[in-house]
Amino acid sequence: MSTKLTVPDNPTPAQLQYLLSVCSNEMARLGDIVAGYKQDSATKAIRLKRAQARATVKYKGQGNVDYIKALVEIDEDVIAAVDLLDYAEGVYILAKAELDGYDAQFVALRKIAEIRKQEMRSLNG
Repeated sequence: MSTKLTVPDNPTPAQLQYLLSVCSNEMARLGDIVAGYKQDSATKAIRLKRAQARATVKYKGQGNVDYIKALVEIDEDVIAAVDLLDYAEGVYILAKAELDGYDAQFVALRKIAEIRKQEMRSLNG
């Protein structure tokens, strides 16, 4: 999805500024991607509900409620819709995790920058 952000052991102020910029840009980009994946997942969930409704109507009158539920569950269109939803949700979860990772790195970089700022203040006066 995106490039790996590596923070040096003892970053200079210029490196920190660059890393914060890269990190915030990646977070914005990933935020857009995650939103798209979430929308795709929601669309697939609606398609699954529609497939289940069609299958329920198709099997209506073929037995008791539990039997009809079982027939709906093994209906080919329902299985296909479940598979598509599972895949979409998996992609969304991975993208969200990557975004969360960048968020954690951004917080860490800001803390490092604040520590550096305090160190420079104490050295200068």
